[in-house]
Amino acid sequence: MTQLEFNFYSAEVVRETTDLRKGMDGHLLNGCFYERSTGSFVSYVLGRRHHVFNVEVLTKEWMEKTKRERWIE
Repeated sequence: MTQLEFNFYSAEVVRETTDLRKGMDGHLLNGCFYERSTGSFVSYVLGRRHHVFNVEVLTKEWMEKTKRERWIE
C-alpha cells in the first residue's frame, strides 16, 4: 500500500466556525475530504474545518482517490 504524506505547513489555515460537521454515519468529521460545494480539499478535526489544501502540493492519485471515497457536500 502506498503511504501519502501531507505538508501541513503549506496548508492554508481556515477560520473557526461554530457549526460542527457530521458525516453520514452521524460521527464528527475527522481527516481529509473533498468538499464538493467548494471544490476544495479540506481537513476536519472533531467536526471543525481546519485546513484548505493547496492542490499544487497534492498528488493526482491522492486527489482522485479522495474525490471518489471521501467526498462531502
